[in-house]
Amino acid sequence: MSFLYRVLPLIFACSIFSFAQNAVKVQPPEVFKDSASGEVQKIDFTIPLSGVNDPGMLFAHFSGKPLLIYYFSPKCPHCQSHFPSIQELVKKYEAQGLLGMGISIGGGIKKNDIRLFIDQFNASIPIFQDVNTKFGPRYGTGYVPVVFVVNKDGSYYRFSDLSKKSDEQLENLIKELLK
Repeated sequence: MSFLYRVLPLIFACSIFSFAQNAVKVQPPEVFKDSASGEVQKIDFTIPLSGVNDPGMLFAHFSGKPLLIYYFSPKCPHCQSHFPSIQELVKKYEAQGLLGMGISIGGGIKKNDIRLFIDQFNASIPIFQDVNTKFGPRYGTGYVPVVFVVNKDGSYYRFSDLSKKSDEQLENLIKELLK
């Protein structure tokens, strides 16, 4: 019996170690590629977006710089809950060169709804609206929120499943991007 009490913890520890070794490891995100051609996709900074909190700002001003884009709907509860952490992330890395912006979906969303969102969450990053619905269909997943991390060359990473794990990946990617 004493042999069993000595061996059982060893078997338990080995099984846990074995399980940990075989656990699925989260792969770092890859630059977004076209599913048909496999070519690296890039953000088109000529897409017409309408500035909400700064009407004179153009989307093109963000070209060639490390950028975090938060694509959202001002009425979406998930978007509302994630926005403060996204804004904090931008603030944390802006001294190292990261720019941040929000793009609200177009189609049926009024600028006043976006302004209420800006006021409610004290948005300090520039907020645009996809008025002509050009950005969303081209880069979105059909769901919001979506976070894009854009390299200086315009290539990007897309995070459409926001969670604690993706938040860690997102921050690690930003650190790598800013090196």
